[in-house]
Amino acid sequence: MFEVVDQGPDHYTTKFVYEWASSPEYSEINKPRYDHHRVNINTDDRRAFYESRLNGDVLRHHRNSVGAFLRLEFELQNIQSMLTIPIMVDGTWWGILGFDDCDAPRDYSDSMVAALEIAATLITNGILRDRLEWEVNHDHLTGLHNRRALIQRIERSLLTSPDLGSLIIIDLDDFKHINDTLGHQAGDAALKAVANLLSSALPKGATLSRFGGEEFALWLPADGNAACALAENMREKLEHLDIHWQSSDMAIRASFGVAQMRPCPHPEPTQVLFDKVFARADRALFEAKTGGRNQVVYTD
Repeated sequence: MFEVVDQGPDHYTTKFVYEWASSPEYSEINKPRYDHHRVNINTDDRRAFYESRLNGDVLRHHRNSVGAFLRLEFELQNIQSMLTIPIMVDGTWWGILGFDDCDAPRDYSDSMVAALEIAATLITNGILRDRLEWEVNHDHLTGLHNRRALIQRIERSLLTSPDLGSLIIIDLDDFKHINDTLGHQAGDAALKAVANLLSSALPKGATLSRFGGEEFALWLPADGNAACALAENMREKLEHLDIHWQSSDMAIRASFGVAQMRPCPHPEPTQVLFDKVFARADRALFEAKTGGRNQVVYTD
């Protein structure tokens, strides 16, 4: 099975993602030429082959009847016959699923075609399910976890360690000025750059999310001292972040509110525990904002 990782009007690139071979000598998946294999669409037979993929056509090929482009592939892989079907996801060519026979030419029956079509459908459904799960749990602009996913992550953490963990809320200072003066595309570029920088500074076990707008939140399975040190490190990195938009430079500053989990004298639902630590981190953020911005405030 190949996945299409790039395509354009004059080329496509595939990556070998799965293989079953009846014998080790038939295996091709670890050969370098199939890792991001680019095909330039510069001949009529390659163009016809590419368009058949885009159309979702089932293709049967035999070594003695293929064009020059496929003949080379057949010779390199010692293929005698081949049955392939494109994997289509939301009407777009995602990849290729097929049978290759290296022992002898084969005439593929309708039942074999049907089996391949069923397999392609199951793969498509799995891809769509994974995409839906990603979309439910991530912010589309930055690729970070969203608010829902972060809260779920914190609640899972609190089930096993209700007294351990710190929440950091990050709010970009005067961000509205960027949107108002340079436009929302500039603002989006700034949010992506901030997300990348914050992600690069994350320690193991931490979870970063975009909470909404220009606000981010971070869960760290550590005490308040470690959380404050991380927040200060991030604040300093943001001060030195250079973001260029067209002919303008954007300066980024941020305020941080930090709160640590408190010991629980008696068991409480994880939602209640989260609400309490969030309220204290939010209060710390408010103090950072009203106290001059671009600073870290911790509340115990």
